[in-house]
Amino acid sequence: MPNPSKTSRKVRPLKSKGKATRAAILDAAHEVFKDTGYYGSSISEISRRCGISMGTFYHYFKNKEHVFLELNDEVIARFKKRAEMSPPGDLRFRDRLRSVIRLLLDHTRDNFAFHRILGESELIDRVTIAFYDSITQYYRDFFYREIQAGNMRPLDSDVVAYGLIGICYFSSSGWGPPHERLSLDRLTDLITDLVLMGISGPVPWKKPSGSHLFSLPDPVPLHSEDREPLTKGEKTRQAILRAAGKVIGLHGINRASISEITRDAGVAQGTFYVHFKSKSDLVIGFVRYINHELRKEIQRTVSRTLDRRDAERVGMLTFFEFLRQHHEIYRVVPECEMISREVALWYYRSLAQGYVKGLEEGIKRGEIRNLPATFLARSLMGFVHFIGLKQIVWNPSPEAEINGPLFNDMVEFALFGITPQG
Repeated sequence: MPNPSKTSRKVRPLKSKGKATRAAILDAAHEVFKDTGYYGSSISEISRRCGISMGTFYHYFKNKEHVFLELNDEVIARFKKRAEMSPPGDLRFRDRLRSVIRLLLDHTRDNFAFHRILGESELIDRVTIAFYDSITQYYRDFFYREIQAGNMRPLDSDVVAYGLIGICYFSSSGWGPPHERLSLDRLTDLITDLVLMGISGPVPWKKPSGSHLFSLPDPVPLHSEDREPLTKGEKTRQAILRAAGKVIGLHGINRASISEITRDAGVAQGTFYVHFKSKSDLVIGFVRYINHELRKEIQRTVSRTLDRRDAERVGMLTFFEFLRQHHEIYRVVPECEMISREVALWYYRSLAQGYVKGLEEGIKRGEIRNLPATFLARSLMGFVHFIGLKQIVWNPSPEAEINGPLFNDMVEFALFGITPQG
């Protein structure tokens, strides 16, 4: 016969005090994750902030991962509860679209720290993909219904859903100066307009057809003839940075060791400390290095386009190819926020700075619609970022790439929006 006391402990629901304690632990864990990252957090710190013993913690949760997964489920559940009430069925299409965009913006802003933690955790395969799939499923269903009703063009559902998540996420980021921040109502209106109409301006654009959509102009040469060749020390530093990207991209910052990085770079550990003070210093150096390499590659191809819309198409292609070769940027940059938030923010600001200038020139020439250039830059960066995550970083195939039909829909969505043409 089973022990009645053990059976009762298994099925007995938590009393109000127990529920309050459990909720307090989740709140404390969220704050600790936000401040120190998933890897930098500890059960002892969560317990300390919650004002409980570690024994009490283990009464409610098995380990740190258990708390994280509970938080994940809670965030998704809150989104789904809100989504059940949005949008009201009697609204016209534009207002329905605005309603679901506002839902996503509210969700993103309320859970921005959690989104950042998802980018840092090694649980990315098990949790992050499932998290975003749960959110995008609502938007896939919404857009599918609108396509069936003839309210929007039949674009790829992942392009629209993940693209919209990226637009809202980057538009909610805090890496711009205060004077560039928009009110929530203004931002919702701008995103709604962008999704409906895209960025293409009144001047006609000759869209490449078929395979030419994937064509890239010949890039400008890597180095001018009068540039000094790299010194031996500069070559060694680059070798360490490349090895760091490979090792950290595979293991994450906390589990990557200097010995493995130097072994991959083919240098002695003593040589490492000639160039970097610590692993943290190396991570900061890598973020600056990969930022420079990415901007250089995009500039080499985009600089030879004549129309800003071609520059957007070429920039997307160049970014995806760079990402295919450097998956680690999606891991190192989020984790760098736990070491130096300022450097992580600099990574995005520096990418946006030149981007804004190019968009402003396109607006002046009538190639791009007259929308705030900073808003456009962030939105387009987020759009490409999240589709890159979905199609390349999270794709288990080592040969993952963006196929023709999907890329065509990306270009169509970015330039012309979802409004039926003609």
